[in-house]
Amino acid sequence: MKNFPRCDHTLIIIGAAVVLAIITAIISAIFLKRHCESRSLNNMPWRIFRDDMRIVNEDEVKSMLSLSSQRTKLSNMGNSMVKHHAIIGVNTHATYHLYEQNRPIKFARQDLVLLMRMKQAVHDNLNPFLGMSFNEKNELLLMWKFCSRGTLQDLIYNETFTLDGKFHGAFVRDICLGLEYLHTSNIGFHGSLTSWSTLIDRNWLVKLTDYGISDAISRWEKHGSIQLESLKDGEEKSGAWQKMGILYVAPDMRMNNDKNKKRRMDQKWLEQTFERRRAADIYSFGIVIYEILFRNFPYSEKLNLDELAIKASAGDKIVRPSVHQGAQIHPDLLALLQDCWSDTPEVRPTIRRVRLSTESYLKTKGSLVDSMMRMMEEYANNLEKLVTERTGMLEEANQKADRLLSQLLPKYVASELKAGRAVPPKMYPTATVLFSDVVGFTKLCSSSTPLEVVNMLNSVYSGFDAVINKHEAYKVETIGDAYMVVSGIPEENGKRHIAHIADVSLEIMKYLEEFEIPHRKTQRLRCRLGFHTGPVAAAVVGLNAPRYCLFGDTVNMASRMESTGEPEKIQISQAAKDLLGQEYPEFVTTYRHEIEIKGKGIQKTYFLDLKDLDYFKKMR
Repeated sequence: MKNFPRCDHTLIIIGAAVVLAIITAIISAIFLKRHCESRSLNNMPWRIFRDDMRIVNEDEVKSMLSLSSQRTKLSNMGNSMVKHHAIIGVNTHATYHLYEQNRPIKFARQDLVLLMRMKQAVHDNLNPFLGMSFNEKNELLLMWKFCSRGTLQDLIYNETFTLDGKFHGAFVRDICLGLEYLHTSNIGFHGSLTSWSTLIDRNWLVKLTDYGISDAISRWEKHGSIQLESLKDGEEKSGAWQKMGILYVAPDMRMNNDKNKKRRMDQKWLEQTFERRRAADIYSFGIVIYEILFRNFPYSEKLNLDELAIKASAGDKIVRPSVHQGAQIHPDLLALLQDCWSDTPEVRPTIRRVRLSTESYLKTKGSLVDSMMRMMEEYANNLEKLVTERTGMLEEANQKADRLLSQLLPKYVASELKAGRAVPPKMYPTATVLFSDVVGFTKLCSSSTPLEVVNMLNSVYSGFDAVINKHEAYKVETIGDAYMVVSGIPEENGKRHIAHIADVSLEIMKYLEEFEIPHRKTQRLRCRLGFHTGPVAAAVVGLNAPRYCLFGDTVNMASRMESTGEPEKIQISQAAKDLLGQEYPEFVTTYRHEIEIKGKGIQKTYFLDLKDLDYFKKMR
């Protein structure tokens, strides 16, 4: 008989134990999680006790409200939209809806779950649900965070406020984002979207409020725990909610019984699927979009709002939203609104499609604050560009002014005057002054038009200026046909002034040899030139139109050298001839003769003939 080895089941037992332990752990974790969730739900973290809050009186409310939260077109009709205010804890400013409570509320699990989800919902475009106070003082309070700029309806019907395309796009975008979050969250839908259930905070961000709670309110009222009709004056759900709210309700959600004339929901409505309720949100959103764009309801203007609300509650098919004639609207956006207002829920677009379409049609880029920041950035960039351009223009204008000023005054004098410093008179021990004059100028003028004379002098003096610019010389002034030049003033240059003036004189004569009178091509322009060397006084004369003037016997002597000279000759004084001979012998002069100079008596004069460029070679 053979002996078989005994089987070892240790590994199997261990494996089974591990699997059993894992299953037990999973089941325990599930039960523990459910227990924690149930405990958390039963703890009601959203509950607010009356001792933890302080009701704010009307005077305090007025100081808190934004200036933009004013009475609207609807409130002027008697349906006040102002909410109650309270301070929760230390400084949390809240608004609340107040319901009269007939008996203690017993929360179903679905109510606890919903309120927990509402408390945990966080989104930039959702107004935070702060909590609920109940079973105290026979009142139920739904608490929401306060938004300082009031409701969207306040802004829409405030005719003193201008809403442009940036506001339209930003407001529609914000509502889309908030509604899209609700539709994709475990809350599922809004349920009561209107222009007064959309708030605007201090940063101009639109936030949805009153979301998700409509089912529970309807159920508590049906069970007799609260009353909707007994709300205090000033609570919007007692007025506009019951009368105007029906205009936002999709036709498939309206009922023709007496109850639904006062409230929007009954048991049959509650049995609708989330998809149909989301579709109803889209219908309501279409109404709100139209209000934003056109600051009016998309209903017939032949009926007032009260009549429209009554007919809508009765299920009158005449009450259907439509775009008013003459309204300027993008064709694609019009088609989108018509889809939103469709009687068939399946035809209405999803919130994602609405968001993408409105962003395209309204050219929405970010929130209103983002748009304002971009606008400010564009303005700053444009302003910077404009400042750069204007600065360039200013610099160019300054350069032109500097050039013009330097042409009217010596550069040194111009810079001193620009700096606001006075330029005192100055005596220069030695300088050379040159005068030129057109021979027969009076006769030429008598046979020419003034414009021809001006053109001729402009051509002549432009050539003279070009000559002067090549040397250390300064044109003092021109008076008619007289042209005055100096060297050695205002910048002293030793004894070089005599050489510069001599060069200028010879080059001017050479220029005149080739010059043609514009209106007398066959006639040659002849000039007399004369210069003298000696001490000169210089000063800026005048305030409104300052001029740089030269004074002294040297100036008078130079003028006499020109006036007593001969046509096409350069007459110089004895002093000028002596300085040229001592310092610049390459300049060739010819003795003229002695002439009578007024105030000076008999004086020897000379003609400057030429500049011998080979003089120094010959001397070698």
